[in-house]
Amino acid sequence: MSEIKSKLSIPSEKMRISLDGDQLKGLEFSKITPCDGIIGQSKAMAAVEQGLQITSKGYNIFVTGQPGTGRTTAVKLLLSDIQDEVNCELHDICYVNNFKNEECPRLLRFPAGKGRKFKKAIEYLIDSVSSTIPKIFTDEDYREKRGRIRKQFEAQQKDMFFEFEKDMKEKGFVLVQIPYGQAVRPDLQPVINGEATAMGDLEKASLEDKFPSETLEKLKEEYEKLYSALQETSKASKKVVGEMEEELERLDMSMVMPLIDSKIETIKNLFKDDKTHEYLDELHQILIEIMHLSRPGMRRVSDQGEAEGEEDYFSQFDVNLLIDNSFQKGCPIVTEDFPTFKNLFGSIEQQFVPSSGWHTDFMRIRSGAIMRANGGYLVINAADLFLDPHVWPTLKRTLRTGRLVIANNDSLQMRGSGLKPEAIDLNLKVVLIGESRIYNALLKGDDEFKKVFKIKAEFDSVMTNDQDGVNQYSQFVKKIVNEDDLLTLDRSGMIAIAQYGVKLSGRKDRLSTRFTKIADLLREASWLAARENKKEISGAIVEKAQKLQENRVNLTESKIHEMYQRNIYLIDVTGWEVGQINGLAVYDLGEHSFGRPNRITAAISPGGDGVINIEREASLSGRLHDKGILILSGFMRQRFGRKKPLVFSASLCFEQSYSGVDGDSASSTEIYALLSALSDQPINQSLAVTGSVNQKGEIQPIGGVNEKIEGYFDVCMINGLTGDQGVLIPIQNMADLMLKSEVRDAVDAGQFHVYAISTINEGIEILTGVEAGSINGDGNFPEASINYLAAGRLSELADEWKHYIK
Repeated sequence: MSEIKSKLSIPSEKMRISLDGDQLKGLEFSKITPCDGIIGQSKAMAAVEQGLQITSKGYNIFVTGQPGTGRTTAVKLLLSDIQDEVNCELHDICYVNNFKNEECPRLLRFPAGKGRKFKKAIEYLIDSVSSTIPKIFTDEDYREKRGRIRKQFEAQQKDMFFEFEKDMKEKGFVLVQIPYGQAVRPDLQPVINGEATAMGDLEKASLEDKFPSETLEKLKEEYEKLYSALQETSKASKKVVGEMEEELERLDMSMVMPLIDSKIETIKNLFKDDKTHEYLDELHQILIEIMHLSRPGMRRVSDQGEAEGEEDYFSQFDVNLLIDNSFQKGCPIVTEDFPTFKNLFGSIEQQFVPSSGWHTDFMRIRSGAIMRANGGYLVINAADLFLDPHVWPTLKRTLRTGRLVIANNDSLQMRGSGLKPEAIDLNLKVVLIGESRIYNALLKGDDEFKKVFKIKAEFDSVMTNDQDGVNQYSQFVKKIVNEDDLLTLDRSGMIAIAQYGVKLSGRKDRLSTRFTKIADLLREASWLAARENKKEISGAIVEKAQKLQENRVNLTESKIHEMYQRNIYLIDVTGWEVGQINGLAVYDLGEHSFGRPNRITAAISPGGDGVINIEREASLSGRLHDKGILILSGFMRQRFGRKKPLVFSASLCFEQSYSGVDGDSASSTEIYALLSALSDQPINQSLAVTGSVNQKGEIQPIGGVNEKIEGYFDVCMINGLTGDQGVLIPIQNMADLMLKSEVRDAVDAGQFHVYAISTINEGIEILTGVEAGSINGDGNFPEASINYLAAGRLSELADEWKHYIK
């Protein structure tokens, strides 16, 4: 079998990264031009640019991709480029009091910069009303005119009462004030013996024959006439008072109206839109109605019956300038890093007043990021939207309707605000940045998602590894070196950085676009070079920096290696065993991934259960692993069940696996263990295997091939290399081999081997040293071959089971 090993063995030169000095030949670091944009993302950039330029409704953008691929930077660069190019119409946003319905504040929009001027104009108007009008009312000329009017009408009143009093005295009556509850009322009493006497007292005296009844009757008659005259005179007096008040009001209007009219008209000439004029007309009417409050000594009373100060009273005429674009250059670009309900949509603040409870008004309306971005662009991290369950539905509704309604999130704030501000028309584009899983979840679970986010921009995690790609990498490196003031790189350092990018990508023909990791490695390599008093960053320094990065996050891997050393994890890397094989798995911890071997065993017996997946029976098997077992069963039927049904029981187990198994990369490994158990041929424990398989026995590629090989190599190193150890991998994964130098050196020295196989037959021959055997025209396998022995054992198991169940 040495021939097949030699044939399928991979030389070390095919295990290294396919990047050498030719791609960087003649490249001087000092002559590299730093990149000024995003590299390796032409498709994604084109999608973002398209989304930014289409102004139709719903063309918001969802940017997907792995963190560190330049998603956020790309969006900001594109927005920065178009900020001054796009002709956006910006507005200032104000809320003012709705005098007809204070619960629904009015919205006023002004061209950018005019909102501030409107606010100042209203402030000046109110200052005039609150300061100038009181001066008018205290002016000597005004007081004189007011006095003349009062004297004129008071004279009329005096004349009316003079005639009445003359008649009253002639008839022997006087006017008195009679208590009436807490007030008094005027009444008439006759004068008897020089004293005013009540009519009731006279009636009592008449009954006692102390006062003549004839005289009493005359007095009553005169009383009725005089009292009727008193009422007529009082009524006429009140009419005169009313006429006097009207005349005084006309005086006030003549003094104040020109001032108010002039100032309102001046503001109207500055701001000509209809909504502003409508508000100014209402304001004009209110100011006229309340101008008497500007007279000295007048007391303002709130709705709660409490006296109000001048500042409190006139606050109803304030202007709440929420958005002031006076100094905004170009379209607004807002990045909201904490997109809570309040931060995105705005809020209505409340104040607790001891006498009346919670209170709010139009001046307590606050803007959010959407309002600040109106007319421009809003950038949000998609994952942050779902921290508050009310944010996403409200954002969808806002984008769908194109209107923003400012309201508090009542589910979190039990007291309602009581205000319903007028909605704001929106014209903005939202850019969400998130992972593909979020996009896919929204696409599948939310029917409205694609209606409001019609553009998807996918940022790739890799780019082509060619001359152009390496040149772009060099430009990116130069940019980071310049921005962070790092040490420069020599040619070996540049090669090492590019090789690191290739390894990150997982493929030899690709470079990783996870530039955050590339930049971090550059910074750490520069620090390390400076600490070692180097003037440039060399390839050796870059490799040391990589090792330091790995050492920071590989504690779990180190602990697992210790468990192999102490034989807590049982694994054989030498010897031969039947029904036992070394499988390989990758453990991904986020920052660090590594491979480790697992012992896989197979046990067979007569029975009708077929292949039993112990992991599944223990609820430790994932769906892909379950599928792999089903494919294994299909392979067995295809290879050995053509002439008669397969009747046997076999169990497969990942030994010492306690946290679950998933993936189908061990399906070929499990077939080898089962074939070994059926043929009773031992497997070389020096070898480990990875690779999925189809029902025809063809080996299929898997992921994490480098981590798996290096993981097994590290375990072999614990007990020492023997020259027989190695790994079987799918032939398709040859192009992905980028093994560390220790593994390549061991391969060169003949101490470790990597075999690329295409079929189960090739793999079982390397593992057992016995011919696999291909089926001939009669449907039989060559004698003494693995397949022949396995088929024979299957027949025996079927016969034994048939005999048993009789």
